[in-house]
Amino acid sequence: MNGGASLRHTLLPAIVVAAILTIAWFAYKPALGGTFLLDDFSNLGGLSTVNDTDSAVQFVLSGSAGPLGRPLALASFLPQASAWGSDAAPFLRVNILIHMMNGLLLFAFLSQLLRELRHTARNSLYIASAATAIWLLMPLLASSSLLIVQRMTTMSAMFVLAGLNGYMLARRRLDTEPRAALTGMGIAIVLAAMLAVLSKENGALLPIYVLVLEATLLRPPQSLSNIIWKTWRGFFLWSPALVIVVFLVSQVPYPDNTVASRDFTAAGRLSSEARILWEYLFNAFFSWGGNLGPFHESRQAHGYLSTPWTWLAMLAWFSVLAAAIRWRRTYPVPAFAALWFLAGHLLESTTIPLELYFEHRNYLPIIGPVFGLCYLALQVSGRFRAISRVALSAYAVANGFVLIGVTSLWGSPLLAATQWYEQDPGSVRAATTLASQQLSRAGPDLAIRTLQDFAARNNQYAFIRIPELNLNCAVAPHGDHSELVKYLESALPSVAFSLTTGEMLDQLLSTSVSRECKSVTPNVVAKLADAVLENPRYNGNVRYLQFHHTLLARSAKVSGDTDATLDHLARAIDAMPSDDLNMMVVTTLAAADRFGEARQFIEEATRRLSHRPLRRYKSRRNLAELMIYVDESEKLAEDRHESSNGD
Repeated sequence: MNGGASLRHTLLPAIVVAAILTIAWFAYKPALGGTFLLDDFSNLGGLSTVNDTDSAVQFVLSGSAGPLGRPLALASFLPQASAWGSDAAPFLRVNILIHMMNGLLLFAFLSQLLRELRHTARNSLYIASAATAIWLLMPLLASSSLLIVQRMTTMSAMFVLAGLNGYMLARRRLDTEPRAALTGMGIAIVLAAMLAVLSKENGALLPIYVLVLEATLLRPPQSLSNIIWKTWRGFFLWSPALVIVVFLVSQVPYPDNTVASRDFTAAGRLSSEARILWEYLFNAFFSWGGNLGPFHESRQAHGYLSTPWTWLAMLAWFSVLAAAIRWRRTYPVPAFAALWFLAGHLLESTTIPLELYFEHRNYLPIIGPVFGLCYLALQVSGRFRAISRVALSAYAVANGFVLIGVTSLWGSPLLAATQWYEQDPGSVRAATTLASQQLSRAGPDLAIRTLQDFAARNNQYAFIRIPELNLNCAVAPHGDHSELVKYLESALPSVAFSLTTGEMLDQLLSTSVSRECKSVTPNVVAKLADAVLENPRYNGNVRYLQFHHTLLARSAKVSGDTDATLDHLARAIDAMPSDDLNMMVVTTLAAADRFGEARQFIEEATRRLSHRPLRRYKSRRNLAELMIYVDESEKLAEDRHESSNGD
C-alpha cells in the first residue's frame, strides 16, 4: 500500500509535467517558420565564418552584447551554424527546447519550495503545475524564445533556475548538517551565477532572488547560530546585492552624450519604468496578444513626474515595496511576489540607460507574481477551492490558445511584419523589417514605398531612406539618385539616434562599390556620414564614432588613399578598440609593404589589451596571428622583389 502510494506520488508529477511540456511544445511549434530579426544579425553574423575549431573559438569569444561577451550563450549557437542566414528553424527549435527545460526546472524549484512551506504532496502538485503551466504558456514571454538572440536571456535563466534548485536541495540539511548545507548552498549560488552571467549579465541577480526567498517564504535555520547564519548571508547574499546597488547608483547622472542619444535622463527613465512595470504586469495576465511583439523602441520616456499617472505609478511602487518589506513575514506570499518581480527588474528597468521596453525582461521576474496568484488562488477552502482549480486550469488553457495565435503569427514572417508595423507605425525597426520582408517576396518597389511612407510620417527617422537609396543603387546603378542624396544630406544632421544608421551607411558603401553606382560614389557616402556626424545626438557616442571612422577608412581604401585609411582607423580605435580594427590596420600596412609599422602597431595593441579576461585572451591570440601574417607577407614581398631583380 505504501509502495503504491509512493509510486503514485512519483509518477503523477512526472505525468503532469510531461503533459504541460507537451502542450507547450505544440503551442510554440507554429513559430518554427519564423525568421532572423533585429539583433540576431549583429550578434550572430559571425556564424557565417565558423568552419573549424579555431573559427568557432573566435566566434564564441567575439561577443559584444555585454561586458563579458556572453560566451556560453554564443557557444550554444555553434551546432546550428550551418543554417545561419538561410533557415531559422534549427535556432528556434533549440530556443523552444530551452524554454521547455526552464519549465521543468521551474516546476522542480516550486515543488521544493512548497515542500519547505510544509504543503502536502497533492497541494504542492496543484500549485507548482498551475504556476508552471501559466508561465510556460504566457504570451508575454513568447519573444524570449522567438527572438533567436534572446537565447542569451533564456540560457541565463536556465542556470539561475538550476542554481535555485541546487540551493533548495542543499538547504534541506540546514538543521541537521549545517556545515554541509551552507557549503552546498554557497556552491550552488556561485557556480550557477557564474554560468548565468556568462550567458547574460542578468544572472548576477541570483543572490538577490535567494535573498527574497530567505526574507519572505523560508524559515530561518533553527539549529544554526545567528552569527554564522548572518555571516553566511552577508557574504553570499548581501555583498553581491550591495555591489549591484552601488553599480546602479554609479550610473547616474547620465553624461550629456547619453542623454542626447537616448532622449531621456536617469530621472526620466526611472519614472517611465515605473509605469512600464505596471504595464508588464497587465500584459502578463490580461493581454490577448494584439499588443505583443518585438518592436517597442518608439515608446517615449515620460518626464519626471510629468503626469498624474507617472507619479501615481511611482507612488504605488514605493507603497508596494514598503508594504512588502514591512509585512514580509506576516504576508509572505504577496511580499515574495512583489519583491521577486522588482528584484528581477533591478538591472534592466532602473538606471542603466537601456531602451525602455522589452517583453523578454519579464522572463524570470514574472515568476513571482505567477506563483503568488496560483498559491493564493488554491488556498481558498471549501467549495471555492474546486472553483479556483477549474478557473486556473481554464486560464492556463486560454493562455495556450492565445500563445498559439502569437506563435502562428511569428511563424509567418511577412504577415507578422505587416501586423507589427500596423501595431506600432512609429517603430523604425518595424518599418525596416516589413520592407525587408517585402523586398524578398514582392521586389523593391513595395519595400521602397514602405520606407518612403514611414519617413514622410516620421521626419526624425529620415535615415530610413538610406536603405531606399541602397535599393535604388542596386536596382538602377546608372540612374540619377542625386535628389534623394540631397534630401539625406539636409535631413541627417537632425535625425533621431540609432546605431543602425551606421550599419545602413556601411551597406550603402558596399553597394556603391559593388554596383558602381553612378550617383552614389564612396565619396558621396562619406559626405552622408559627415552629415550624420554634424548631429549632436551622434557626435558624442563612441560606438557611432567607431562606425563613422571605420566607414571613412573603407571609403579611403577604395580610393587607394592608404594614409587617409590609416588615419581614420586610428580614430576609430581611439573611439572604441576592436580586433577587427586591429586587423584592418595591419593588413593595410602590410599591403603597403610597411611591415615595420605593422609590427610596431601590434606591439602597441598588445600593451593596451582589454582588462576583461576572455576578450583579452581572444585579442592576444588574434594579434599573434597578425604577427605571423606580417612575417609571411614580408617574406612573400622579398621573394617577389628577388624574382623581379632576377628577371
